[in-house]
Amino acid sequence: MSRDYRYELKFVLDNARLSDAMQWLYNKTTATERYNKRKVSSIYFDDVGFSSVRDNLAGIPHRNKLRLRWYGDQENSLPIFEVKTKEGRLGYKTNFPIKSIESNLLELNIDTITSKCIKELTNHNIFFDEHLVPTLQVNYEREYYETHDDIRITIDQEIQFSDAQLHVTPNENNSFSYPFKVMEV
Repeated sequence: MSRDYRYELKFVLDNARLSDAMQWLYNKTTATERYNKRKVSSIYFDDVGFSSVRDNLAGIPHRNKLRLRWYGDQENSLPIFEVKTKEGRLGYKTNFPIKSIESNLLELNIDTITSKCIKELTNHNIFFDEHLVPTLQVNYEREYYETHDDIRITIDQEIQFSDAQLHVTPNENNSFSYPFKVMEV
């Protein structure tokens, strides 16, 4: 399987820096809007010892991030389980559609979602060493831009996050607002 390796740079921006970034984007690059703005939702998974979080904070060069991602209100969006692998400064994603929760993700409880993800991944011969638990749910609005030489730029706003283990279903609203924006190049 060929891997689409890419560099990713993330910038955390307050409103003033976002304004500067947008001026740069429109005036100094060839970037144009690539897709319509849309809502992005993810449930992140880790083991009970939070190995993914610890590896990230320690700067371990080879690490994985596991998440279930869907777009919009989910009615017409197939949830995708992503294994995001970082190898030094380069990263790539491996995606697995989770068809068993395609039409009713928002109605299912978190434990059922986790079980269905693990079952479908096992059917693809994907196994994890540790017991996976949902740890974080994140929702945000994303804007997509791309330059003529295929450099992608995204801007995430209205970011909300919550402890996924406190949810019965992903539809619950017990989240915290993150006051900053994130730009990724």
